Amino acid sequence: MRGPARALLLLAVVALVAVFSACSPKKNTAATRNYQAFITRYNVYFNGDEHFKETLKEMERAYEDDYSAQVLMHPVEAYSNPKAPQPSGSFTRSIEKAQKAIQLHSIKKRPRRKPGHSNDPEYKKWLKRDEYNPFLHNAWMMMGRSQYFNGDFLGAASTFYYIAKHFSWLPQTVTEAKLWQARSYCALDWLFEAETILVRIKQDQLTSRRLKELYSFTYADFYVRSRDNAKAIPMLREAIGYASGPQKTRLNFLLGQLYSAEGYATAAYEAYKKAGKSSGASYRTKFNARIKQSEVFQGADITPEVKALRRMTRYDRNKEYLDQIYYAIGNLYLSRRDTANAIANYVLAAEKSTRNGIEKAISQVTLGGLYFDRHRYDLAQPCYAEAVPQLPDNYPDIARIKRRSDVLDELAVYSQNVTLNDSLLRLAAMPEEQQLAVIDKIISDLKKKEKEEAEAAKREEYLAQQEALGSNLNNNSANAPTTFTLNTDKSWYFYNTATRNAGRTDFQRRWGSRKLENDWRRRNKSSFSMDDFSGSGEDEENESSDGTEGDSGETGGEESADKEQAAKASDPHYREYYLKQIPKTDVEKTTAGEVIQEGLYNSGLILKDKLEDFDAATGEWNRLMSRYPDNVYRLDVYYNQYLMNVRRDHPEEAERYRQLILREFPDSKYAKAMADPNYIDNLRSMLARQEELYGQAYEDYLADRNDRVHAAYETMARDYPLSPLVPKFMFLHALAYVTENRPEEFGSTLKELLERYPETDMTPMASAYLKGLAQGRKLHSGTSNMRSLIWDIRLTNDSTLMDGEAAEIDFTLSPDEPHYLVLLFSTAQISPNQLLFDVARHNFTTYVVRDFDLEVMNFGQLGLLLVKGFQNEAELNHYRSLLNQDRGVSIPEGVRPVQISKSNFEKLLQGGGSFDDYFRFIGEETVRETHESVLPPDEYPSASEMYAEPESEATPQAAQESTPATQPAPTVETAPVTTQEQPQIEPDRQEQPTQQLKEEPKQEQPKQQPQKQPQELPKKEQPQKEVPKTPAAPKNPSSPTTPSIPKVPSTPSTPKPVPKVPKTPVYPDYPLGSEGDED
Repeated sequence: MRGPARALLLLAVVALVAVFSACSPKKNTAATRNYQAFITRYNVYFNGDEHFKETLKEMERAYEDDYSAQVLMHPVEAYSNPKAPQPSGSFTRSIEKAQKAIQLHSIKKRPRRKPGHSNDPEYKKWLKRDEYNPFLHNAWMMMGRSQYFNGDFLGAASTFYYIAKHFSWLPQTVTEAKLWQARSYCALDWLFEAETILVRIKQDQLTSRRLKELYSFTYADFYVRSRDNAKAIPMLREAIGYASGPQKTRLNFLLGQLYSAEGYATAAYEAYKKAGKSSGASYRTKFNARIKQSEVFQGADITPEVKALRRMTRYDRNKEYLDQIYYAIGNLYLSRRDTANAIANYVLAAEKSTRNGIEKAISQVTLGGLYFDRHRYDLAQPCYAEAVPQLPDNYPDIARIKRRSDVLDELAVYSQNVTLNDSLLRLAAMPEEQQLAVIDKIISDLKKKEKEEAEAAKREEYLAQQEALGSNLNNNSANAPTTFTLNTDKSWYFYNTATRNAGRTDFQRRWGSRKLENDWRRRNKSSFSMDDFSGSGEDEENESSDGTEGDSGETGGEESADKEQAAKASDPHYREYYLKQIPKTDVEKTTAGEVIQEGLYNSGLILKDKLEDFDAATGEWNRLMSRYPDNVYRLDVYYNQYLMNVRRDHPEEAERYRQLILREFPDSKYAKAMADPNYIDNLRSMLARQEELYGQAYEDYLADRNDRVHAAYETMARDYPLSPLVPKFMFLHALAYVTENRPEEFGSTLKELLERYPETDMTPMASAYLKGLAQGRKLHSGTSNMRSLIWDIRLTNDSTLMDGEAAEIDFTLSPDEPHYLVLLFSTAQISPNQLLFDVARHNFTTYVVRDFDLEVMNFGQLGLLLVKGFQNEAELNHYRSLLNQDRGVSIPEGVRPVQISKSNFEKLLQGGGSFDDYFRFIGEETVRETHESVLPPDEYPSASEMYAEPESEATPQAAQESTPATQPAPTVETAPVTTQEQPQIEPDRQEQPTQQLKEEPKQEQPKQQPQKQPQELPKKEQPQKEVPKTPAAPKNPSSPTTPSIPKVPSTPSTPKPVPKVPKTPVYPDYPLGSEGDED
């Protein structure tokens, strides 16, 4: 029995081996095709598909949508926005399974021809197929979908393009692949490419439910991204009909948002209702849907809706959402124009917020807007200041909100002064009994508020401790403390030493130690304080008592009573504190009135000039004129009202204010100017005239005609004292003193500039120069205003780094180590893209084998084009000689080539040094020769003048620091002159004046230090067009703030890389597989 059994087993094994070998993918028969399809479907593909379904289901269920903005159509779209909440789940396993199925089971070998079918067209098409496994297209589709849901939208688009190209005999598969390709383009925001595909798909091609669902979803996504809500709504409604689970809830919520944006409140209400009633919706989704319902509520009586929302505040599970509930209640009141109740609920929304996120920011922006409209700028400012940092960059109208917030920082000061002094004057006008009643009410409210805050704080602390210990504590537990003593100095509209100290402590806790300066809250600024320009520190305020020194007969009891009285006057819990602040004498009342007048006038001026809110400015000035008809600002108010009405095209109102000026102020400069019948035309041409004067003054400055520069400033100050260009004239006026070696006038002019114009573009540079003078640095003057060059700019993006503060850089000369060729240029005058193109073209046409990495860096107005890939300095010299000989490449004038070793360049970046530091290192003789070879002598000062030895009295340290005072010229850019381009000062701490740097083609490059030359230099290869070498992609920039640009330049408008017919992707090595199709 054993013999026959072994024989049968051996025979079975041989038969199986024969069957499997006959069904190999290297053969193409009916048996192999069916066998490979069966194995693909129920083995590798099945596992990958199951993983795909489970991961996708979990992604759609677990994703937390951002309901403060328009929700996404699918969580995967968040991959294109890094700031949005990111989805979970990885589809890499499904991609690997699809790749394995393709590699192991693809049949590329063509079958044997059957006799008698040579003339059959269908048979010919069948023979020309790219794939003979009848199931393998499903593996390709799974790979494309997995790439899409993995966030690789470009890779997915390429895969679907491949499917549509190579499976043309499967029309449904081709249609599905094209729809997925369009969906991938939408995710990439390539809307034109997506629309091109969608419009070519006909309705009769949608032969299955899956295709109809994909078509409606993709078209809805396209319209949503195109912001065409009217067309997106019907397609989205159709897509909702095919959706299920969390995805259906998400699309219903989005439909409600689109309806609301289009003004269909009733339809939006119903869509939100469907989203909230969905059985698969999370509580967070249901809550937000309910809140959104209240926002679009259109009923005549909002009372039931308000009551329903207030009931929601009682539930513990809504504790984290109280801000949204009160915000919704505020919206209901605001929709009925009940501003008082709306403000009260918006205040509660901000107070009850526990997350301090975008929900609170939205409440504060809305509240701040209401305060702003009611001219309560002092209350609007903290709302905007706290909200703006929390708002995303894509928040609607974010630029206007930020602008208003910045202006409110200044506007709120005047508003607070007006409100405070107005309240004090009202109290002063009351009888003593009413004053005491008001003060007692203030004290009572203060104590009540302190008690409530203290109890709430103590209770929250206790509950947090119990929660940390894992205790299941009931909120009504008797063990929770109910009293807490809190020492505070808060008060109502009044200030004293105690409250200032408390405020200072709170400010430092929240914002850190900040210098007392303008725009302290702004991130991008070069701050300054006048204390930086003086040798003495700020004297502390010494408050002395009003009482006289008592004689020797005073008793200890009287001293104790005086101390007690002084303590009460400093404590907001006593009447004496408030009574001390009330103005009692006529002088005090007059002073308070003057403060109010100043506040109203400046508030209107800020609203007019910085926000162009003419209605609000008129309101402030009308308040001023009605309360104080004879105020000192009348003339300026009339003139500004005249200018506003001219701009608003209200000639009658403008003429009325012109007549007021002529009648009430006939001797003023405004009246004399307005007496001219052509005053309007002169006014309109005034700005052009000012810019023309500035252009001429700048030309005089460059030509060293300093007397004309000083005269231009005097003319401008006399004829156009209110012009916004006056600071620029004053800055030029100061710089001209540098060449004249007049440091006292230079410093005094800059100090006057900062005092009169503390917030202009000139402020950072002027403050830097004054700081240098205050630190005792020498003013290094020369014979020309043009000696300072752009390579003085330090290679750092730290705007707070002062000249002289950078660490000393230890350069080394190493001719044998890798080198860079750095082309220095002014970004204001030379296009980096054009220069990049010229150099890349030279590399491509000159070198076939060698590759050079190109990288562009920007430091203010100093641009750098780095050519990398030289093994030593000799190779770099050879490259420069070939570049000079290439007549097909035109290096623009103003480009200065600099040879520097890789290590020295990295030291420049890390140390924040400048190329001027490097020039000083390589020696004055090398600098002179470089100067003479690059700068034409007839246009620029000589090398001996520009690189003169420092004065003997200057210390070596001062000479090395290159202080701001030794760099008198600001950065040059084009002034806004309509007739011709004029230079204009745009000071930036890191920027220095640009100059045209010309490199003569026939001149040799600057000499370098002695070096060891290799015996053989690389020879110039003859270009062979049939085998062009693609330039290598650039490496990462040396500094995170210097973007790297690809070597091969693109045209000004780079077309989007629409996927070409790709080669079969390279897959992991498996025992068997296809080589793929080489299209």
